[in-house]
Amino acid sequence: MIVLIVVGAVLIYSSKEPEVGVFDNSVQIKAMYGLTIDVSDIADVALIEKSMSEIGNVGRRVNGADVFGTLQGNFKSDTLGETLLFIRLNSSPTIRIERNNGKDIYLSFSSSEKTIRIFNEITTAMNRDYNIDE
Repeated sequence: MIVLIVVGAVLIYSSKEPEVGVFDNSVQIKAMYGLTIDVSDIADVALIEKSMSEIGNVGRRVNGADVFGTLQGNFKSDTLGETLLFIRLNSSPTIRIERNNGKDIYLSFSSSEKTIRIFNEITTAMNRDYNIDE
């Protein structure tokens, strides 16, 4: 019984969308395999008008979860290389964050409006970081 409860709790937690906080100098992703990214470590951010399933093969899980179409964690594919995913597989658009010193991160949410809002917040934070002297 305890094993079923623990497994159920892990499935529920890993199927939840991440909470993303965008601050002046960092982007924080709260989820299983979450992290905080310094804005200065972001080389580029793009909003891709496709779902991850349309972008390409996400590959195999290296250390991650794939629960009910929600993928979180480290993945490796022939087309995308090593990535960190926090996505709803069939939701679009998708945010791609290219980092200077790390794996590319892909984010998408069940709500396209939320994905676009997070993208806009990240680009605003990047502009604040790059335009310090203004």
